Amino acid sequence: MRDKWIRGSRNLAAVAVAAVALAGCGGGASSSTASSGNSGELDTSATLRVATAAPSRNLDPYLQTSVGGYGYLSPIFDRLTVVDADGNLEPGLAESWEFAPDGSYLELKLRKGVTFHDGAPFDAAAVVANIERGQTMEGSTVVAALKSITGTDVVDEHTVRLRLAPGAGVELPGVFSNNAGMMISPRFIEAGTDIRNNPGKSGSGAYEVAAYVPEESLTLVRAEGTNWDPEAGKVAGIEIKAMPDASTRLNGLKTGAVDISWVSSANEVVEAQSLAKSGTLAVDEVSFRNVLGVYMRAQGDLAKPEVRQAVAYSIDPAAVSALFSGTCTPRQQLFPAGSWAADDSYQYPYAFDLDKAKSLVQSVGGAPKITLTFGAGTNTEKPANVIQSMLAAAGLDADLNPVPNSQNEPRYVAGDFQSMVANSFTPRVDPAETVSTYITGPYDLSNGNPQIKELATKAANPTLSQDERAPMYQDIAEQTLEEAMFVPICNLTNATVATDKVTDIDGIAWVNNGLFDIRHVGIAK
Repeated sequence: MRDKWIRGSRNLAAVAVAAVALAGCGGGASSSTASSGNSGELDTSATLRVATAAPSRNLDPYLQTSVGGYGYLSPIFDRLTVVDADGNLEPGLAESWEFAPDGSYLELKLRKGVTFHDGAPFDAAAVVANIERGQTMEGSTVVAALKSITGTDVVDEHTVRLRLAPGAGVELPGVFSNNAGMMISPRFIEAGTDIRNNPGKSGSGAYEVAAYVPEESLTLVRAEGTNWDPEAGKVAGIEIKAMPDASTRLNGLKTGAVDISWVSSANEVVEAQSLAKSGTLAVDEVSFRNVLGVYMRAQGDLAKPEVRQAVAYSIDPAAVSALFSGTCTPRQQLFPAGSWAADDSYQYPYAFDLDKAKSLVQSVGGAPKITLTFGAGTNTEKPANVIQSMLAAAGLDADLNPVPNSQNEPRYVAGDFQSMVANSFTPRVDPAETVSTYITGPYDLSNGNPQIKELATKAANPTLSQDERAPMYQDIAEQTLEEAMFVPICNLTNATVATDKVTDIDGIAWVNNGLFDIRHVGIAK
């Protein structure tokens, strides 16, 4: 869903950018960037004021413990690959990529003429230095993302080969569109510089850091003379402030203290729509790739498949969506609509059926006990309460377990909680990464099913084409949902909200993941 309400005085015009065709075996891409925004002349001396829900704990790409920090980093550090507003993979610092016919390596052809802010050239040696740093640095959070790389080879100044473990690495082009693909100057790596609070001139992006207060704010200034991307660096500076409360962010937009922000809670989305229709603000809505749902582990009564199936049958997606004033679109699949891994003909096996839920509960005897964990004060609190009532109607004894939002996800992964209502199932650029994270990885939605694991291994082989891999992922998704370890419910809506002078609001990448990549955003005079 990409509905727009545009202020009357705001004349949007599409700006076509040349497309660069690229070839790749199982991972190539075509570059095609389209932007739209205020048709007036850009104010290159302006400062873009951004309000975001998530704080930034540090500015080192390889020490990010929360994806909420990515938006702070993207203007500073260029990535090997990028995604567009629809999640399509495109070139970044790597102009093209190709797997070896036997899958033994991934070869990257690098962009020429790029320099870091400190004057060091971006080349194959810089890529090697960054990957080795990510794999070996103490505290690195990208070790798992880079685990399929067994070695690196500099072919020439602008070509690097990443040697791969057998049958692995197909997800790497997509992985490189996030923090794992952010490059820093090799001079900073050689010096062992701690860039967490002061990256200095270690990046190659359109902006440099002027001031930073962890957990609070980041001030950026345009990096003059080193920007290779003509669509980036449209403003003189960017100020990003963490504002956890959505209503506070919206008030900042209404008073003119903030230029752009994002809201996803129902009340604020509806209010933003009203403000846009009245001509006060511009709004661009997208459906999250994230799936709101219920995670379950085979613990206690949930070890019985009949109980998990009863939970699934008990949940009415339409009733949950109603909590969000219709801004949570029911969808009971693992891969997003439009994804090459999705199966449009798939029918979820546990569609809402209270009678079936009751029958399963009766078949196991007694009232099975379930504890529903959720992040206190988040947009999962109301759904958790409604789901508790739905389970009770089926004869399930469900207790609520509110925990701080910073704890629910890591503690669930650690096995501390039996079940969790969350909005964190996020399909990645390549389904192999989605599977390794959620299905066969720490969330274990496959419930240890050996057939799913075998399929996942086969589907992640980089020698296979996308057409060959797609039916395997459809089979993986079908078998996973059959296990009833996860009940997908709906996709929430994320709204970009901006003043009428902000340009390119409908071309911001990562918004459908609840993040933002504002490198190409500008302000009109």
